[in-house]
Amino acid sequence: MAAALQRHVDTASGRAFAGLARNLFGNVRLDFGAADEEKSRMMSAMLGVCRLTRLEADRHIVFGDHVMAGPGDPDAIKLIVQTEGSASLVQGGLHAPVSPNALVLYDPGRPYMLTNSTPVRQLLLQLPRHALPHAALGRLVRPFTAHSEHDGMCRILLSLMDSTMHELDHLDEARRASVGQTMIDLVRTMISADLPSARPVANPLDLLLQRIKDFIDTHLARPDLTVTMIARRMGCSVRYIYRAFEAECLTPSDYIWDLRLQRAAARLRDAGGYAGEISEIAFALGFSSSAHFSRAFRHRYGVSPTQWRKARIS
Repeated sequence: MAAALQRHVDTASGRAFAGLARNLFGNVRLDFGAADEEKSRMMSAMLGVCRLTRLEADRHIVFGDHVMAGPGDPDAIKLIVQTEGSASLVQGGLHAPVSPNALVLYDPGRPYMLTNSTPVRQLLLQLPRHALPHAALGRLVRPFTAHSEHDGMCRILLSLMDSTMHELDHLDEARRASVGQTMIDLVRTMISADLPSARPVANPLDLLLQRIKDFIDTHLARPDLTVTMIARRMGCSVRYIYRAFEAECLTPSDYIWDLRLQRAAARLRDAGGYAGEISEIAFALGFSSSAHFSRAFRHRYGVSPTQWRKARIS
């Protein structure tokens, strides 16, 4: 499974770094000067119609004078987040610092210069131009900046970009597309917040809830799947996780255990009936013991796992 997913990931390092940058970002020119280009590394993957990239490199300058010079160059809006180092973007007469806990959204079809004055680590998101409202695109004559300290949507997006890079090996194509759409919705919300003509976008808590559910679905087999772990991965407080579930009228823990029991019931329905299979199903879904599983299953369905399985195969 992981090997199949890896085929959708582009990577490059050293001298191949600049070539992959041009393939992914258009007709950009990188100038490392006296810096060490061999220290450069990049990993990039498609998330539906979006592309998410993580890179680290020694100090260098990116010149984007004619990014869309050819028909094959990507016509995408670009978002950059600095996770380490110092950089600044100059475009349309505006100087925009690129720093941790902030993001800069810009139109690479307009001439720009990105100066990485120190070794850097960055996350970059490309999203289709048509994904943003026309009025929002008009704002990108100059870079648009958001800070996580003041903007909850920015904080959620930064966390989602970072956690997605760590989870790429576990996300199939459908889940990647879902994450990409969530990122688009978050960007739309941030840049369109005070545009009266902007189309309504999803509630931030609804977007967070979907992220949480996707994370739970991927890690359901882990016995240590807790609200604290989820909050840490989502980049928010435990209280915010509970708030996201308020509309569901249940707690995050209730959702996890109910989902585990639903999956267990479905697997028992298809079980072959050999000795020990019930225990295998229990442990594969994160239950700490067969006894714990049996008690929870009986409480949920009114019968034991053995009785449930026998009823389905008789």
